[in-house]
Amino acid sequence: MSKHYIATLLTDFGTADGYAAAMKGAILAVCPRAQLVDISHDVPAHDILAAAMVLAQAAPSFPSGTLHVVVVDPGVGTERKILAARFGAQTFLFPDNGVITFITDSMPLEAIVSVRDPRYVTTGPVSMTFHGRDIFAPVAGHILNGLDIGKLGPKPDTYKTLDLPVPFQREEGLFGQVIHVDRFGNLISNVSQRDVAQWRPQQAGLCITCGGRQVGPIQATYAAVEPGQPVALINSMGLLEVGVNRGRACDLLAAGVGAEIAVVESPSAAG
Repeated sequence: MSKHYIATLLTDFGTADGYAAAMKGAILAVCPRAQLVDISHDVPAHDILAAAMVLAQAAPSFPSGTLHVVVVDPGVGTERKILAARFGAQTFLFPDNGVITFITDSMPLEAIVSVRDPRYVTTGPVSMTFHGRDIFAPVAGHILNGLDIGKLGPKPDTYKTLDLPVPFQREEGLFGQVIHVDRFGNLISNVSQRDVAQWRPQQAGLCITCGGRQVGPIQATYAAVEPGQPVALINSMGLLEVGVNRGRACDLLAAGVGAEIAVVESPSAAG
């Protein structure tokens, strides 16, 4: 297998300040050959759930051997662990705060360690408020240079995942909730295509509601409805989503994270 040096970065630093650039510089100082790819620096500040969703959207598209560095870390400077793990054929470096939740559902865990060995962090003082630059980035550089993550520290007894609601069934339908709102205002739910198929293998006669408002049947594309109208579909992650053709579902439906999404029988079908 050919060696490459791809590292992705996912943070809530934004780009107005120098934080993301400082982190890149610290990686390049250790591994000048690093190929740095920004997943996003626009995760809402301290929003671990949003970061977990964005990571799950992007990571599976990268080649084996990629290192993903995640610094959405409201617990920086506390006793929270920093972990390095291999899921599938990819490596992840992240704070132990649940940001890895959706990766654990989709990629097999092969190895995980706590980052403890001080030899692989910055050679200067470690800032209690900027572990991204002083710990995550140097460790990332060493991993890109070929360091086995097993040398970073011991295996943790456990690691954190987010305590998220799961879809459930009642007599009248399948119920879930919005877990992410993307930049287009689309309302992404925790209901998967598999959940819908298990509840009702034949999707004819189904209707999606969101926040108590009827949206309609599951469509194939946003353009299946007129501009400005809401639409339900299965998105690229295989999750039930409510959008608006050339609009923002979060605004039209006055809905956000936590809003109920339901799959029920269409009133016309029931009648």
